Amino acid sequence: MCPNNRAPSNIVNGSPSKELFITMLTRDISLIDAISDLVDNCVDGAIKLRGRDRFTGLKVDITLKEDCFVIIDNCSGIDKDLARDYAFRFGRPLEATQIEYSVGQFGIGMKRALFKMGKKFEIRSVSEKASFSIDIDVAKWSKEESWNFKFKQLIEKRFPLTERGTEITVSSLNKDVKERFKQSNFLSELKQKLELQHLINISKGLTITINSNVLEANQLKLLSNFEFRSAYWSKLYKAHGNTEVEIYAGIGHQKLEMGGWYIFCNNRLIQGPEQTSISGWGTKTPVRIPEYHSQFARFRGFVFFQSKTPSFLPWNTSKTSVDNDSQLFQSVRYEMIHLMRPIIDFLNAVHDESTDYHRKKLEEKYLQERMDSAPLKNYLKATTSSKFKAPAQKQKAKLTNEVIIKYIREESRVEKLKKFFKVTSPKKVGEKTFDYTYDRECNE
Repeated sequence: MCPNNRAPSNIVNGSPSKELFITMLTRDISLIDAISDLVDNCVDGAIKLRGRDRFTGLKVDITLKEDCFVIIDNCSGIDKDLARDYAFRFGRPLEATQIEYSVGQFGIGMKRALFKMGKKFEIRSVSEKASFSIDIDVAKWSKEESWNFKFKQLIEKRFPLTERGTEITVSSLNKDVKERFKQSNFLSELKQKLELQHLINISKGLTITINSNVLEANQLKLLSNFEFRSAYWSKLYKAHGNTEVEIYAGIGHQKLEMGGWYIFCNNRLIQGPEQTSISGWGTKTPVRIPEYHSQFARFRGFVFFQSKTPSFLPWNTSKTSVDNDSQLFQSVRYEMIHLMRPIIDFLNAVHDESTDYHRKKLEEKYLQERMDSAPLKNYLKATTSSKFKAPAQKQKAKLTNEVIIKYIREESRVEKLKKFFKVTSPKKVGEKTFDYTYDRECNE
C-alpha cells in the first residue's frame, strides 16, 4: 500500500459515497412517492403471503406526526436471511430471490425513502421463523467506513401468522419533511395519490389507513351495454420475459381531471391519468390524435403490464412514470393510439351534436342521451370488442316550421308527471304536457 493509505497510482477510486445516497438520490423522489415506496414493500409482503388475488384482513397503517413517521403492516414480515443479505443493500443483486409479480424491483426504495424523511429510523419485523430489530442513526452511520447495518435484536423461532408484520418508525425528521407534514393539504394529497396507485390492491381487500382514515378504492369503470362496447386488446410478449399486456379503452365519467390513460405495472398505477404525448395525445403517427382537452373528459384507457419478473416492466426507478424508451412500451403505445381513435371520433360527434342542438339545428342530443342512459360497469365486467363500438349519430336535419321549447322545473314535480304520463324522460314529459294543454285549450 502506498504512503498515507492512498491507492497505487494506476488505480482510480470508484467506491461509492454515502453522501450521494443520503442527500442526492433522495432529491430524485418526492416525499409522497417516498411514502408510496414503503407501501409498495408492504404490498410485496401481501403478495408473498397470499398471491395476487385476495388481501382481505391485511392492512397498512400510516401515522404522520410532527416529530415522526410510522408505517405498520401485517403482511408476512421480512425474512431474517433476506434482511441480512439483501433488503438493506443499496441495489438488488442478481442472485437475490424475487417475489413473483412484485412492485419492489430496484432495491433502493426503502433506504431512499428513509433517508428522505429523517435522520433516525427503527425497523421491527416478525416473519415466520424469526424476528429482528434494527436501529439506525444516519449521522453516525455516515461516518463509518462500513456500509453494513447491525441487528439490534434477533430472535430465531417460529411465530404465528397473527404476530407477523413490519413496523418502521422514522424520527428526527428532516426540516422540509416537518414542514410538509404541517401543510393542511399534504394528507389529502397523500390520500389521493395512494388511492390511485393502489386502487386495485385496495379493491382486493388490502386496508390502507392514514392517521386512522381508511383509503377507498377508485373504481375503473366504463360505459357498457348493447350500444357501448369498450375496446379490448391483449398480447403476451415472450421476448420481454413473458410480460402480459391488456388494454381497455372506452367512455367513463365526465370529469376533466380524471380523463386519459391509466398505466399499471403489476397492479401498481405508474402513471395516470396520463394526458400527454407519452400515451399518444397530440401525436400525428400512426394516426392523428388531438391534444387532450375538455371535449375528451370522458375518455378512459387502462393499460396493464404483468410480469413475474419485474425487471421486464417499463417503469422508472421511482415508479412515477413509464420508461418511454422501452421497446415494449413503444409497441404497446402504438396499439393504444389505434384503439383511442374511434373513441375520439365518437366524442367529437357528441361535441358537434351539442353545438348543433344549441343552434337549433337538431331537436335532441341523441348521442348524449344514449351515454346518459348507459350504465357504468367495472372494466372487468364491461362489454368489449376488438374495436370501440357506440351508437351512430342521427342524420342532421334543419327544422323549418318547428321550434324548440326548453324550460326548467323542480325534479320531484317532473318525476310525478313521468308517472302520470307513463314516460321515462324529461323530454317526453315536456312533449306530453304541451300536447295535453294544447288539446284541452287550443284544439279546434
